[in-house]
Amino acid sequence: MIAHKGLFFVFQMINVLLLILWLVLTLVALFGLRKRMPAVARVLWAIFIGCVPIMGAVAYWIVCPDADQPAE
Repeated sequence: MIAHKGLFFVFQMINVLLLILWLVLTLVALFGLRKRMPAVARVLWAIFIGCVPIMGAVAYWIVCPDADQPAE
């Protein structure tokens, strides 16, 4: 019985860490959107980052749209 409580605690800690990871990645990616890029691209990235937990922010950092392009 004690082993089940310990295992439950471990899984709860993993859930909490995933939640914190998601929040941090989302916030960092959204602050990264402040670069110069077209407004439509920023809005679409913000929607994608917010709607697809963890993978949306990771996708943004993998693709990393070029900030040197002039805004339209």
